[in-house]
Amino acid sequence: MVSLISLATLIEPQDLKPVGSSPRIISATDLPKLADLRLNAYNDGTSRPDTEKDADRIPAVFEGSHGTLLPHASLLTDDAEGRITAAIITTERAFSDGPRTAFIAELFTHPGCRRQGLAETLLTHAMQALHETGHKTLAVTVNSSNAAALALYLSRDFRRLAAAVHED
Repeated sequence: MVSLISLATLIEPQDLKPVGSSPRIISATDLPKLADLRLNAYNDGTSRPDTEKDADRIPAVFEGSHGTLLPHASLLTDDAEGRITAAIITTERAFSDGPRTAFIAELFTHPGCRRQGLAETLLTHAMQALHETGHKTLAVTVNSSNAAALALYLSRDFRRLAAAVHED
């Protein structure tokens, strides 16, 4: 059984600090590399790997499996050699009968590039892009065992909505 935690925050203007290289919008040509990176990123036990299912997850998100893709807030960072180091994929969807909400479908970092602030940089840039397009809230669902992700979101004023349980 995997325990999931839903979090949300209000979107406000962000202080975009200068970084080595600015995040860029994800393009269709990035999808195969993103799928590989996602498998690698979650191969450390923060999520139950399912290689066959996971290989299709990134293209499925881009095709609408988690809501309408928000390209301006779906970003990646890469290194000097052009290797993707981290990515955030943001969608928009309705929760129950409420208004449409921006939702982080994916946020992951290459294991060799963790603890460098890449996820926070991507989150900050995505939140600024969402603010500029009038979005008011941003939500995410996180595996309760992913302490690093929870720490990042809680440090950015995300608050717990409700606990959800997913049975395997």
